[in-house]
Formats: sequence, C-alpha cells, structure tokens
Amino acid sequence: MSQNNKKTNPREMRSQWPDDGLESVPICPICGSKNRTLLHEGLTDKVFFSALGIWTMYCCKCCACAYLDPRPTPETIHLAYQNYYTHDKTPSLRELNFRKRLRRKFANGYRNFRYGTQDHPASIFGVLAAALMPGGRAIIDAGMRHLPKIKAGNRLLDIGCGNGAFLLRARSAGWTVTGVDFDSRAVDTASSHGLDVRIGGIESMDSTVEQFDVITLAHIIEHVHQPVNFLQKCFNLLKPNGFLWIETPNIAAQGHKKFGAHWRGLEPPRHLVLFTLKSLCKTLKKIGFTNIEIQPYRPLCYNVFVASNAISANIDPYSVPGLNGSMLQVKKAERLAKQTPESREFITVKAWKKL
Repeated sequence: MSQNNKKTNPREMRSQWPDDGLESVPICPICGSKNRTLLHEGLTDKVFFSALGIWTMYCCKCCACAYLDPRPTPETIHLAYQNYYTHDKTPSLRELNFRKRLRRKFANGYRNFRYGTQDHPASIFGVLAAALMPGGRAIIDAGMRHLPKIKAGNRLLDIGCGNGAFLLRARSAGWTVTGVDFDSRAVDTASSHGLDVRIGGIESMDSTVEQFDVITLAHIIEHVHQPVNFLQKCFNLLKPNGFLWIETPNIAAQGHKKFGAHWRGLEPPRHLVLFTLKSLCKTLKKIGFTNIEIQPYRPLCYNVFVASNAISANIDPYSVPGLNGSMLQVKKAERLAKQTPESREFITVKAWKKL
C-alpha cells in the first residue's frame, strides 16, 4: 500500500501526553546499565488508538532488553488503557457462530479430560480433535497456562486477571483462585461470577498473610514500571516449591526483526519494558527462582504477523481477517520458532521457588 493510500491514523491528529505525566528512564530498568542504543523513535499507539503521545524506545547494550524513555508515570499510565481489551466480556455460547461453538465444545472436552475441568458444553471427541488440529493441544495447554494436576488446597493467583476467564477455568479444575487487576470494569465482570478478584496490583497482596502454589502473569510484566521488584514480590508470595508462570512479548522475536516499529509486541506506551528469553531467565535466577523451564511451543507467528502487517498499513489490527502475504513465509517462521525458543514471538516459562 502506498503512503498516499494509507488511512490517517487518528492518534497522530490528537494532542500529546501531558508533560507533567512523564518520567525519565536514564538507565535500563532490568540491569541498571546506562549503555544503550536507540531502537525506535516516533512510536504511537496503533493498536487500541487510546494513548496520546509519541514514544522512543531504547535497547540496553548490556542485557538486550528494550524500554521506553521517557515513559508515562505510574499516576498517568491509566490514560493509555481507555479502550483496552480487558473491558470486554467473554462471548456467550449463543453469541458464537456454529464453527466457533463447535471449537469451544471440543476445547472444553479436551480440558475436561486433561485438566479435570467441568466446562460445558463439551465433547469427548475434543481429545481427538486437539490431537489432529495443528498445534491444537499446545494452544489449549497454553490457555490453561500449563497447570499441573490439582492437589487438595492448592491456591493460584492470577495477576492482571482481566475479566476472570482464566480464573473460571482454573477454578473449574479444582484450584482455589484469587485475582487482582487495576481495571474496575474487568473486576466487576469477574466478581459477578463469584470469583475472589480484588482491585489493585501485587502491592495489594501481603506475603505474610497469603501464599500461593502458582502465580500466573499473562502479558503483565511488560506493563510494569519496576519489573525486577515486581518479580521479587511474586517470589515472596509463592509457597516453597511453588512456581511462577510468565508469558511476555519477546523483543528478539522474528516478528520484531521483520516488522520493526510496526511489530504488534511493541504496543507503546502500555508496554514499558520488553525482555529477551536470556534476559528474563537471568533476572528470574538473580531473584532466586530455579529450574526455569521453557514451555511447549504453540503457533503464534500467523496471528502476530497479521496484526503487525495491519499496523504497518495504519489499519486497526483487530479488524483484519487474514494475512496479505505468503503463507510459506509464516510456515517457515513457525518452524524456526518451534526449534529456536529465542526467536519466538512470546517468551513462556515456568520458574520454581525451591527452598
């Protein structure tokens, strides 16, 4: 698409982020190094079109993490979440078309068999369907965050739980679940299902009062102003032999190399810090986590490439039905990602607290 034919981005027509709502980040938020290189400049919110401002991202020469400088302050970051997806409710079965209803029925059947959930409607043929569908089991397992079989009294904390969709499935599998989220509308939705969900962040949890067997962070750490302190608090909240499950965009991903400033994983200014697999594992080990385990791969390149391609054309990434390009390139990227965790679009790991 030529530059003249591109849609005008409404973000570029709006005023900038308030000057008194910015903070400087002169050193890497992960390793503290001052040695850095410019990675991207002129970044704007082309995902949800709700955040003001033009943003600059740097890459740390020491740990290879990427971070915004300047960035929104903790007091003003909420301005970037006006149209964020956690406001949405999970569609009911009757709101889905026939194909999606069948997929949900099969997925429920697989989860009931594999994780002991009680999801309905369900079909036992979902076990077969998940095995036959390319990446089927891996996709559903990742949705369940690779939980182990439940033991009596096991407790799970989901930080940034949104509308509680994952907590409902974990509770259905027998877990005693708790969630926290800053989004009051999402918390209201989750609470309407009888879930123990609290407004706030990890600061609202007291490790001297509550401890958990599992803590999950699904695309949360990249939103955090002080990620190392945040992960330390997660460590403190875990019981001995408990584990942290974490997934976050990978700044070393193939998609970032291909699409650059248009890569879906950047999402300025909500994504403040982006890790590589090596930098995340090193940070977790420094905190005290052990036995860091890379989780099984699921196909991700197609969806991320579709969104990134739309962003490069100034189109809403959630409005594009498919990829305008060679599926051969996507298949090649998927093969490389499966073989090379360092190049995957997302980093997905478990890290244990062994005492």
